[in-house]
Amino acid sequence: MKPIKKYITAAMLGSLLFTVQSCDLDEYNPGGTTADEVFSSEAGFDAVLNGVYGYWGGQFYGREDIVLLVNGGADTWINIANCGYGRQMSKYQEGNSTTGQFLNTWRRLYEIINDCNACLNRIDQVDWSDPAMRNSRFGEASFMRAYAYWMLVEMYGNVELRTTETTEPVFEAHRSTYADLYNCMLTDVQNAIDNVPVSQTDIGRVTKKAAYGLKARIALTYASHCESQAEKDTYYQMAQDAADYVIEHRSELGVRLYDTPGEVFDPANNKTNEEAMLIATHSTVPELNMNSSNPNRLHIYFHAKYSDWVGIAMNYEYGNDRNSKSGGMCMMPTKHLLELYNEDIDARYGAWFRENYYQTATGYTWTENDLNHFEKPQTMLGRSMAQGDLAMCFTKKAWDGTTEDKRALPYAMVDINDTYDPITGAVTTNANFNLHFPTLLKFEDAHLEELGLPTNSQVGSNDVFMMRLPEMYLIAAECEVMKSNGNLDNAADYLNVIRRRAAVSGHETDMEVTGSQLASLSEGGTALDFILDERARELCGEFLRWFDLKRTNNIVRYIKDLNYNPDVAPYVNEYCNLRPIPNGFLTTISNPDEFGQNPGWN
Repeated sequence: MKPIKKYITAAMLGSLLFTVQSCDLDEYNPGGTTADEVFSSEAGFDAVLNGVYGYWGGQFYGREDIVLLVNGGADTWINIANCGYGRQMSKYQEGNSTTGQFLNTWRRLYEIINDCNACLNRIDQVDWSDPAMRNSRFGEASFMRAYAYWMLVEMYGNVELRTTETTEPVFEAHRSTYADLYNCMLTDVQNAIDNVPVSQTDIGRVTKKAAYGLKARIALTYASHCESQAEKDTYYQMAQDAADYVIEHRSELGVRLYDTPGEVFDPANNKTNEEAMLIATHSTVPELNMNSSNPNRLHIYFHAKYSDWVGIAMNYEYGNDRNSKSGGMCMMPTKHLLELYNEDIDARYGAWFRENYYQTATGYTWTENDLNHFEKPQTMLGRSMAQGDLAMCFTKKAWDGTTEDKRALPYAMVDINDTYDPITGAVTTNANFNLHFPTLLKFEDAHLEELGLPTNSQVGSNDVFMMRLPEMYLIAAECEVMKSNGNLDNAADYLNVIRRRAAVSGHETDMEVTGSQLASLSEGGTALDFILDERARELCGEFLRWFDLKRTNNIVRYIKDLNYNPDVAPYVNEYCNLRPIPNGFLTTISNPDEFGQNPGWN
């Protein structure tokens, strides 16, 4: 019998959960349930903690804000459809302290923190039937608080550290030091390591691999806030030790690298992914998700426009491109990201991006409208295309022109010099071509067809990977590069595990890098730049890029100085290393001047 998998969602426990969500545990509710009553039972405690899990899927890993905030605003993605709040977050254009999404993100993270505080403060009020369950839940709540603080602090700076449950309105707030904030995170994540089990019955609950992984991520990030190299070295070593633990005990921890890039995001591996260390779950039963009508919308945000051209209708195979239009929210790769891949030896590009679209109709004849759009000669009017023929190609390559004019090809060709300005690298202003680009496939959702949902449905139900094993190798490599006694040969060894897995068959040696190569990079690059490039190739689209550039002080350098994202360059400045403290928070406290706005924002 196929085992039934339990997915953690905010709605699993019904109305009880909704009466205790976020900061209003002691407020009146129609059901009459009080916080003391909720925390008197395991079921009540789990309802609150499950709400935290549900928040990660329902409000972050599945929604547009996190896509714009941390995939956008960096060097690898551009929100070309240019919707209003999209450009405020992803381009720094017109964004300020009154932008609603900054306040929403702030509130959601503090709500997660407050629910975790309630769980941690009240855990011993519960009559636990099994001490091991109590310890696991203590570890899970500690982990979730640390994860929320990591995101909050990196986005907004040294905000207020709160470790006790807030049950009444707070009218005064004070900034905490980075040391206090990160020491709390590291204590929390160590408590998770010491208490969560290696495996859990419920898919999506925190396990030991995730706890070690988060310790590695947090310690690496904290090093960037330390002043002395000696102090930095302490946290680089801590991060590397945690990453090494996962690498060296991966079999025991139940995690492994797939043999090929194509397996990582294969839809068949989504719900039981062996490379994922932490996931946000989304049920295939919409009503079990926090947002039943659109629980996971990631599958609509990275598509090039393909439908309604050359006879191809929107379909399950090529995905939902409903957002690829003016005024929508559509993430396209920058020219820089595409050029980071050498697809001749690196299989990740071919596995994770789509360039080619084949004719799906039983027959198609070129129309004047389609010829005009793709700037093809009118002499092709009436020429036919059969089902299965290559119909459109949106490629990262430049057409070499040695054989024939790309416009005279029997299919529509949009090459990299059509999509991006060949001189500046900016997205072309030619409306015929600026929504045709290689499409990221990491979030494609096969469940739409399985569930009989329409092709343009927003109701995705993929699980989302919040942490994958390759990150541990990349963290360890970065620590070797950054600590004062680091060894570049060791850094190369870590990188080569990822790069050999990424290689096109037969090109494993071509993909390898040596320590001496890291030490002698040309054109002003550094070993850290190489690692950041490798992180971009491996983790593109996975909600880490803005944090990567912020941690390494490269937001302005990469976007503006090196011109890796020329569409964002005019709007980026040093103050973009933080998001603004929301005006909706500052106006509710009695000491806004003392708390202060982040520098440069208004």
